[in-house]
Amino acid sequence: MTDTSDWNTKIIAEFRSNDGKVGGQFEGAPLLLLTTTGARSGQPRVNPMMYLDEGDRLYVFASKAGAPTNPDWYHNLAAHPD
Repeated sequence: MTDTSDWNTKIIAEFRSNDGKVGGQFEGAPLLLLTTTGARSGQPRVNPMMYLDEGDRLYVFASKAGAPTNPDWYHNLAAHPD
């Protein structure tokens, strides 16, 4: 099993050091870094994710690779929508 936190940390570092560009499976895909506030901890959390650009709005989708639960960032965003 891959450590998601470690995997995300590598993508975030690559995104930040290459002006928002990454390689691998996300190469050429629209990618953003979503910053939320931890629902319980109150600490900032950053998650890389693909998005859909629809005019003046960007849409992100709370998918957890087919799992029956939502990703942690979804709960953080619901608790702290600002």
